[in-house]
Amino acid sequence: MKLRNIILLGCMVYLGVTSCSKDEKLDSDSVFVDPKIEQNDFDKYIFNNFTIPYNMEIIYKYVDRESDLDYHLVPAPFESSIRMTKLLNYLGLEPYNDLTGSKEFIHQYFPKLVNYIGSVAVRNNGTIVLGTAENGTKMTLYNLLDLNEETGKDAEFLTYYYFKTIHHEFQHILNQTKPYPSDFNAITGTTYVDDAWNTVYPGTAAGTANAISAGYISPYASKAPTEDFAELFSIYVTRDQAGWNRWINLPNASDAGKAIISKKLAIVKTYMKGQWNIDMDLLRTNIVGRMGKLDTFDQTTIK
Repeated sequence: MKLRNIILLGCMVYLGVTSCSKDEKLDSDSVFVDPKIEQNDFDKYIFNNFTIPYNMEIIYKYVDRESDLDYHLVPAPFESSIRMTKLLNYLGLEPYNDLTGSKEFIHQYFPKLVNYIGSVAVRNNGTIVLGTAENGTKMTLYNLLDLNEETGKDAEFLTYYYFKTIHHEFQHILNQTKPYPSDFNAITGTTYVDDAWNTVYPGTAAGTANAISAGYISPYASKAPTEDFAELFSIYVTRDQAGWNRWINLPNASDAGKAIISKKLAIVKTYMKGQWNIDMDLLRTNIVGRMGKLDTFDQTTIK
């Protein structure tokens, strides 16, 4: 009997604690109820212009799990995030849409998550991370603290800090999907320097000239064949012919090195045309033409 009474008492206590009357409701702040997150106009703009057509998410509010905790980073400013989003569409996505005739190419291959960070990420060796791509699904863009009304109209600034990086990282995704010819790797296959690239070819005019003389379009291109390929693509499509000539004809850059770069560039162009039906010269004309209209491009209106 004692055992039975104890069990009954236990049941009564349990029921007394957990039961509630029909009139009672869960508190609106209950951890068991998902709070309704109010969408602002920017959230709606992202949903309508990126999520629906491309199945793409843009994170502009700092999220720890989406950020590299090896660096001291700060969130991207709200207005800069709006500018970056409109510029991403204008200079990063729409040129491909124009050349392919639809949004399907970007929908299928561009990363599904783009993450904005306000500050730059600085490695232990002093080099700056301007952007990263992970497994073809996520791209992170840094330094939005410096994106404002003035810099947003500066084609050189936008190219250096964002769009060379965007096209570089996108190229990685493309050649991971459809490998480029192995002939490319063999051209300067014994001279790649891996992580020593920034010491072998410092990020100065002289260092870049030395890299060009060795057959690399930039110091970073000397890291590995995949970086070499992506650097050639991204530097070429974000500069007009005059800009390309200024880049490759730095003082003391050797003709032999330039010839090697031209040979590599021809392979990149053939790959893009043969594998993706994208003419890099037409893509460059589109991107550069859009850069020439930055003074009149609306970077802040969202609707």
